[in-house]
Amino acid sequence: MQEKTIPWAVYPVMLVTTLFWALGHPLGRIVLRQAHAMQLGSVNLVVGFLVLFAWLAVTGKVRAIFRLPARDLLASLGLGAVGFALYQFLTFSALSRIPASMNAVLVATNVVLITPLAALFLKERIRWGRALAVLAAFGGVVMVTFNQGFTTGGIDLTGCLLSLLAALSFAAYTVMGKRVVERNDPLIVTALALFSGAVLLSTFTGCTVGFSGLGGADSLTWTLMILLGVTMIGFAYPAWFACLKILPASRVSIFIYMTPVFAVVLAFLILNERFSWLFYAGGALVLGSVVVSTLTSVRRG
Repeated sequence: MQEKTIPWAVYPVMLVTTLFWALGHPLGRIVLRQAHAMQLGSVNLVVGFLVLFAWLAVTGKVRAIFRLPARDLLASLGLGAVGFALYQFLTFSALSRIPASMNAVLVATNVVLITPLAALFLKERIRWGRALAVLAAFGGVVMVTFNQGFTTGGIDLTGCLLSLLAALSFAAYTVMGKRVVERNDPLIVTALALFSGAVLLSTFTGCTVGFSGLGGADSLTWTLMILLGVTMIGFAYPAWFACLKILPASRVSIFIYMTPVFAVVLAFLILNERFSWLFYAGGALVLGSVVVSTLTSVRRG
């Protein structure tokens, strides 16, 4: 049988998608100088949903939303609370307290955290390779967090904890949504989760910090907020799922490894962030753990 020819354009699209996800860390850090974390998260989700919904309309998939079984429809909406509303709140709250590079590396542990959650809720077996990856990732987190030395001075432990909780929330979203995604179009499930996440976080923001403060934000802040919603969600998710239809999941997953790497490089170029060797060693350990965890999962499948 002749091997299926893969369009060369798929790889640049995946590279741009990874770059957009990485850009969210340094650009988000800039936005947070004038906006609250919940305000940024709300705008990001609303803009992202509008772009994604427009994509569904253009591709004729909107009607598919109403053909979902009631159980999966409600489950998809429920996923938005954990995977989008809570995640955006946690990751941007962390980003307002810790450097963009550190947030990117700590959030990347979500891939590794899927292992214990899948064992707990889906009763999946933990193979030795993935167990070692979890332990190695934990070691990397410690090195990244205490990159200036193993003291608490000058370290925002609350910010680091928020970042790890963001990783945990997205890992929970992945595990909780696994069976729903297997039964339905992943993009439809994502759109519904994104809708509920946007409604929940926007409502909570309006009832707490409000949106009036954004009136005094400059044009750069607004431009970056809208840009992040368009690129990180509106473009990235359709591109990601489109590439998954063409490439094997194992090959697409390789690009996930590049997100924290790109984020660290971009944070250095945009924000001039610098760290000790412990940070880079810990980051490499986390990245290696993500690779091992993913490859072990692919072999199992």
